[in-house]
Amino acid sequence: MKLASCVLLFTAFFRIPELGTQSAPKSERPTESEHLLGTNGMAGWTLNYPNPDRPDERYPRTLILSRHGRIIRRFVGEHYFWKWIFWADGHQVAYEDGPPYFVMRCVLADVATGRRIADVDCFSELPSDAPHWLRKLEDAR
Repeated sequence: MKLASCVLLFTAFFRIPELGTQSAPKSERPTESEHLLGTNGMAGWTLNYPNPDRPDERYPRTLILSRHGRIIRRFVGEHYFWKWIFWADGHQVAYEDGPPYFVMRCVLADVATGRRIADVDCFSELPSDAPHWLRKLEDAR
């Protein structure tokens, strides 16, 4: 019997699940935060994922940036994105990333490349000579 005939016979008796049709249960899918509009057609939002220990609580784990409706960059945090702002007319983004307790990093990143420009420990009080982007980030909601 030829291979093609064997495969046809096998599929007639055994159901083979389709690939790619399974998705996560709705409770495990991320939800989008409010979209923040920037200059030059920029927009950004976070994808909020359920906490494995407390599924009813959601935490922002991914920052999505788009220009004119097209996604141009995804930043995946080491922990959670607590605050973020557009900087330098949307060419850069500043964000606060950290776990719920004790450690907080403030990052300035290039939107075009995703490269980190600056990475500052911002858990403690800011120094008097803190850069302007860091002060603006701290003032963000």
